[in-house]
Amino acid sequence: MTLKELLGESYVEGMTVEEMEAALADKNFVDPNTLPKSVKKDVFDKVASELTKYKKELQELKTSQLTDEEMLKQKLEEAEKAKQELAIERNRMKAQEVFLKAGLDSEETEKLLAMAVSIDAEDTLAKAQSLVEVISAKQEVAQKKTKEELLKGTGKPENGGNKNPTMTKEDFKKLSYADRVKLRDTQPELYKKLTE
Repeated sequence: MTLKELLGESYVEGMTVEEMEAALADKNFVDPNTLPKSVKKDVFDKVASELTKYKKELQELKTSQLTDEEMLKQKLEEAEKAKQELAIERNRMKAQEVFLKAGLDSEETEKLLAMAVSIDAEDTLAKAQSLVEVISAKQEVAQKKTKEELLKGTGKPENGGNKNPTMTKEDFKKLSYADRVKLRDTQPELYKKLTE
């Protein structure tokens, strides 16, 4: 659709942006009947605040009509809920301590806590220990693989890495004079044994 078709009779060749805005201002491009029903924000806010007020009044009315036994039951339920929340928080702290002692950082710990923490302290600690064991085992395997990969390109040292190679008297007799002097300077004890 072109601007000319959109503006219809209001279109004039060489219109400025301001003139186009003015011409578009009174146009309805969307049929209001196709839009969902909506409420103005101020009306919505007024109704929402009234609803909150009435809910509060209803709760007060219910509370005032409760018998002593019902009020006691409600208070006990609230206390039990608070007790459970405290138990979960205590177990969370204990599990976090297990993770931190295992060397995990706080970011990793947060993800694991969601899996380990429950209302039962023993269950929480068992889950935390299990997770630590699994993670430790995975770390050991990864370290072992890394070490093996690093050692693949490394050859074995000559003579098993022994700095004092075993040399027989026959091997010594085959050495040149310069090699014997070098042996005497670098390994005097071996030289002494072979010359006895």
